[in-house]
Amino acid sequence: MRKIFVCLIILFVTISCVKNETEINFSKIKKIAKEKDSFAYKTGKLEKGETLANALINDGLANGTAYKFANQLDEIFSLRYAQPNDKYFVKLDTLNEVVEIAFQPNEIYTYWVFRDSARNFTTKIDTLQLAKKISFCESEINSSLWNAMINAGEKPALIMMLTQIFQWDIDFFIDPQKGDKFKLIFEKYTNANGKFVQYGKILVANYESKKIDETAYFFKTKDGTEKYYDKNGKCFQKAFLKSPLNYKRITSTFGSRYHPIRKKSIFHNGVDYAASYGTPVEAAADGTVIHCGWKGGHPTVNGRKGGYGKTVMIRHSNGYKTLYGHLSKYGKYKVGSRVSQHDVIGYVGSTGLSTGNHLHYTIYHHDKAINPLKLKNVSGPPIPKNEIKKFKLVADSLKMMLKE
Repeated sequence: MRKIFVCLIILFVTISCVKNETEINFSKIKKIAKEKDSFAYKTGKLEKGETLANALINDGLANGTAYKFANQLDEIFSLRYAQPNDKYFVKLDTLNEVVEIAFQPNEIYTYWVFRDSARNFTTKIDTLQLAKKISFCESEINSSLWNAMINAGEKPALIMMLTQIFQWDIDFFIDPQKGDKFKLIFEKYTNANGKFVQYGKILVANYESKKIDETAYFFKTKDGTEKYYDKNGKCFQKAFLKSPLNYKRITSTFGSRYHPIRKKSIFHNGVDYAASYGTPVEAAADGTVIHCGWKGGHPTVNGRKGGYGKTVMIRHSNGYKTLYGHLSKYGKYKVGSRVSQHDVIGYVGSTGLSTGNHLHYTIYHHDKAINPLKLKNVSGPPIPKNEIKKFKLVADSLKMMLKE
């Protein structure tokens, strides 16, 4: 397996910097503070299922104080996006009154809330100064795409970014094979000490297998649209996802089959994807929810209530509909809700006539069921004609870099 890691261009880009010490080391602050002042300090991380207010209360803050600071913080950072292991820092005066709180959901941003002696609140956002470099890597699959990327010295986040580019043409749960190759040029952000912080955009990516050899180029149009296109300006994004969830295997395909519960051969009008209980199910395409509830269709069998169980149906453009059956629970969308491709509309279960956890997925075209695995997908809008020359220049430049 051939692997190349080349830093092609080093671009130091100042994102923003409110103060020098924006990369906060809470433990170091606490240690230095003990030596230099009489303030008290508390530091911690959010536990699974814990809110910031609850964490502060568990750390000894009064309920009223915890919620007042949390509410102030929520005005500059929506705490509903807080995650386990997000860091927080509390500073208390000699009367054990809280004077400031810092919240750090990632290495880039730190959100501050201050309270003065008159009990007035102020807030501030610190942003870490980052350096951006353009990097290149390539690798070949020996066992899995995951291992190939890790062996190339990159992190799992880059795998997800790569698969999102080609997800409409490649089913990354079953298609990748030994010998498949990929190479890409991408942005990588580091802090002042050279430590990796996060990935930026993938600028160009190539995936080669026995079935396809595709190269995707990132381009931003004048109206602000950012997508990936092939060398001719055709959009990689398609109307429908290759599959609507992260599954383990396909247990039943489109066509006639022997039904394990009904004990006879029947026509199976969709595809069954085996997956773990609770696996998120995504909308395969933009559309409107037209059904969200139990869907029958079969009589009770062996005492079990029939049909697809908990089901979501979505109406799409051009006469298409999709059905997602045997769900354990629904997403936040109701009948009439507009959904976008990738929105989570439910979770895998085994409701209705089902022998185990799986998703039943059907695509209808003008109310006739069609095979999802043989769908002739439709591409999104191509590069506008008045921007195609500019795109070709960008694509040719990236292609040359990719071949070096």
